[in-house]
Amino acid sequence: MSGKAGSSGTPARPWQDSLHTAGQALNFLLASGTLSDVTLMVGREGKQFKVHRLILAMRSPVLEDILLLNTTSKSSVVTLKDDSPSAFYWLLNHIYADKSDISDIDLALQVLGLADKYMVASAYDISIKFLQTAVKRNNVLKIYKYVVHLFPDNESLRNLCSRIFQDNGNAVLVSPALLELTPETIGQLLVEPLRVTSETVIFKALVKWGQAQVKLQKKPSTASGLRQEISQFLPLVRFFTMTYEEFVQSVVISDVLTPDESVFILKSIANPEGDVSSLSSFTSNAVKINTSRESRAFPITKDVTRTCVCDGVSKLWLQEQVYHFQLVPSDNIVLLAVNVQLQGGSGEAQVSIRKEDPSSPVLASAGSRSGHLPFSHPVYMREDVTYIVTIHVPDPHTSLYGSKFSKEVYEAGGFRFTITPGIFVSALEFF
Repeated sequence: MSGKAGSSGTPARPWQDSLHTAGQALNFLLASGTLSDVTLMVGREGKQFKVHRLILAMRSPVLEDILLLNTTSKSSVVTLKDDSPSAFYWLLNHIYADKSDISDIDLALQVLGLADKYMVASAYDISIKFLQTAVKRNNVLKIYKYVVHLFPDNESLRNLCSRIFQDNGNAVLVSPALLELTPETIGQLLVEPLRVTSETVIFKALVKWGQAQVKLQKKPSTASGLRQEISQFLPLVRFFTMTYEEFVQSVVISDVLTPDESVFILKSIANPEGDVSSLSSFTSNAVKINTSRESRAFPITKDVTRTCVCDGVSKLWLQEQVYHFQLVPSDNIVLLAVNVQLQGGSGEAQVSIRKEDPSSPVLASAGSRSGHLPFSHPVYMREDVTYIVTIHVPDPHTSLYGSKFSKEVYEAGGFRFTITPGIFVSALEFF
């Protein structure tokens, strides 16, 4: 253009001369603050946004009330200290120029809260759609915490979380995010339809959460302190669904329950038809024992078991007594068995798993002459944690088929395993 606006001869401003769509012009207005008639101070740090009352009022009835209709709307500065500056800036970009891309879950949850607060329906829908595609076993608790505290009536998000719990209870309960949940969130989580291999998974998760709370509050790490922290949730644990061995190995050794409570539960496990009356007759501060015998556990079958076949590398028959490799999963998984290929000899191959830290105890071990090494208890492995797998072949005449130097990445059912260095397994069985 020649610097003239139409035939009137009025000089055009540079941004009016170079921007050819309403969207481009609105983007410029937001970015530059040109013609702004109000400044928003957002967040505790008071991040400043120079904006336009009319544009915000067009997309949000709440902002219309704040900026145009209220008696204080004449103020040139409005403070919104409870809002996230980054999420609010995203919302402004959406209001001005229909921004729709969201980069991560934290932003989506913050935008969802702002969209709900300021009644920007289009931004609300965008956030919900993003969360529906992004939620997984390893991040569902982050979303669930928001559901409990900010969106208790949001059935869409709550049902989304519940489906994850129902399909992946074990993995959810070993997630590090569990330790960051509030007591209110933990209480609601424990009444969700958690699908686990054993009720001990729920009890152990509750103990770990309680220990984290004790540490956070800088209280003495004692059994009585732990009991006090989790006592309100113990009635949600279905102790009667545990086996005798599970209860002794997981509950009794924790010292969370009193001897009287433990004896009462053990008797009830041993005699399902026995008396399950209250403990109040012999102790005043007894936990209210959950008498439900409806197990949340589910059988491990081929229908729910995944197998990652580790092939595609150059391998040789190797004869050594001990082999090591590192195993790193891409998500929280429950490992059921390791399969190896053996040749010759009659000795039993043995496998053990521990974390990379040399001081870490052995998490699980198994042995077999057939090469199929199933663990007696599922091994809970966390996302991006490095585990050391050791295979011991005591019979010197037994050969193991594998590679000493290869590093491989295998994928199955949306899960990824990095195995390095050295691959000595033909398959990993997990669910």
